[in-house]
Amino acid sequence: MLSLRRTSLVAPHLQRAHPRVFRILSLSTRTDSQLSSVATSTQVAAATSLTLSERVGVYSQLSKARLSSLVVVTAGAGFFMMGGPISWSSFAALAVGTTLASASANTFNQAYEIRTDGLMKRTMMRPLVQGVVSRNHALAFGAATAVSSTAILAAGCNPLTAGLSLFNIGLYSCIYTPMKQTSEWNTWIGALVGAIPPVMGVAAANGLMLSPEALLTGSALFMWQMPHFFALSWRLRHDYARGGYKMIPCADPTGARTAGVIMRYALGLTALPVAAAATGATSYMFAVEGLAINAYALNLARKFYANPTTANANKVFFCSLWYLPAVLGLMVFHSKNWTKDDEKVVQGERQADGSIYAILETDAAIEEESFKSLPVADRLKDFVLSTRAQLKEVCLHEYLWKSAEKNTPLKTDDSHLFCPVVATEAAADTAAAVQRLTK
Repeated sequence: MLSLRRTSLVAPHLQRAHPRVFRILSLSTRTDSQLSSVATSTQVAAATSLTLSERVGVYSQLSKARLSSLVVVTAGAGFFMMGGPISWSSFAALAVGTTLASASANTFNQAYEIRTDGLMKRTMMRPLVQGVVSRNHALAFGAATAVSSTAILAAGCNPLTAGLSLFNIGLYSCIYTPMKQTSEWNTWIGALVGAIPPVMGVAAANGLMLSPEALLTGSALFMWQMPHFFALSWRLRHDYARGGYKMIPCADPTGARTAGVIMRYALGLTALPVAAAATGATSYMFAVEGLAINAYALNLARKFYANPTTANANKVFFCSLWYLPAVLGLMVFHSKNWTKDDEKVVQGERQADGSIYAILETDAAIEEESFKSLPVADRLKDFVLSTRAQLKEVCLHEYLWKSAEKNTPLKTDDSHLFCPVVATEAAADTAAAVQRLTK
């Protein structure tokens, strides 16, 4: 009786002086069912008392706004790879629909990982872990954004784009998210999820899922995620292990396996600009510029491979942050789809004379004719082609095969042989000639 009386006298004082301590002590004496009911009531009260700005902030965190922005950028890259004429209404639907689809997938992901998020330092402050909103509230938001995104993409783009979006939400939420706890292959599934948005962009522009542009942009995203994510997960391997995730860096104390994966995919990315030019999706200048960027990224991957340290992982990770927008931007800039309609006008000249010089002269004519016939309303196409025309005057390989003065014949010496375009086309002509002779 005496102890109970002392407790009743101390409790009010403790509650006034140290409310947090009092709450912890009071919760520690309750059963699991009581704690669950307290947590639920707290979440409901918190959700109903949120202001509009606070709700926007919570939905932004559930959506992982920065990650969703990156997803929209990659979808936009696929869309603009197809060149003009541009349907701005389709692009607007693609941007809004992709944003909502990414928000849905990320919300479902967090609703599934409340327990594991609470174990990791980088995720323990997320809204569902903190009880700012209830799990049911988050699931309702995820379902609403999924339905909205599918409807917008179907109406504003086409059913194929909407189907890819819905498939990606399911792949991320139902396959990738639970797989993180069971298999190291989850990273490859996650990379596939990241590769689909640019394919959605291509599909929104031309209604096709299988095209060189879709394969190139999708492959770029798939391979880029390996150096990006494995460098990040190596830095945070102890935190991921605390959450119970099956990641290669968590079971790789020396870093050899992690560095090997990064190195292999860095090499794969190096071949991508050449493949883009060889398939005719971009000009050969993308191959030149892309190889220069990849040489730097590959060197950082090589350093991490030789010495897997956190410092070298940081270099790979921060390089990946600017690498993706740079490569996608150049791929779009050098896409041949910007001049595809104008190529048909002068295609006869190329067929009349199949020599290297005629090919190069025809390319120059295409650029000039395209620039003259630009629709005034299409400012983006105007910017791309006018910038190309200006850069062409200072381009090294142009200097190698053209005379110093304008409107003069091509050089007759051997300097033009160093031009990447000439060298590649000459190799292709030689291979074709050998094939004809061997038949």
